[in-house]
Formats: sequence, C-alpha cells, structure tokens
Amino acid sequence: MKAIIMLCALATILAGCSSSSQPQGSEKYQGREETKKLEGASAVGYDGTAIRRNVDNTLNKNDDRNQDLDEAMKSASDGQKP
Repeated sequence: MKAIIMLCALATILAGCSSSSQPQGSEKYQGREETKKLEGASAVGYDGTAIRRNVDNTLNKNDDRNQDLDEAMKSASDGQKP
C-alpha cells in the first residue's frame, strides 16, 4: 500500500516538473499584481495565463464601473445641496 502511495506521489511530482510544450515568449503577460498567483494553475494542467487575463479583464471592468458609479454619486450629491 505504501508503495502505491509513493508511486502516485512520484508520478505527481514528475508530472508537475515536466517541461512545458509551449514556446517561451520574449514578453510575458504583465497583469495585476493581485492575480499573479492564478498563473500557478498551469502546474495542474490549466492555462494559468488565460485565467489570469480573464480575471484581470473582469477586475478592470469592475473598477471602471465603480468609478462611473462614484462619479455619478458625486455629481448627484453636488446637485442636491441642503
């Protein structure tokens, strides 16, 4: 039983350390700092850069929407003086 567990662990480690079949580009995606950890999904078979870009895009749209709402609230409150 221990041998099976050790073989599974070894296979997992070797699969995670295998070289990537994707070519190394000269420019790496420079997204938001807070989404940098999402690229770790590449270690388990997902496209971490694509996930990171998607989340960055969503966060950027959310920030833009929040800014629009803040400006609308400010202009509405400027128009109503007590």
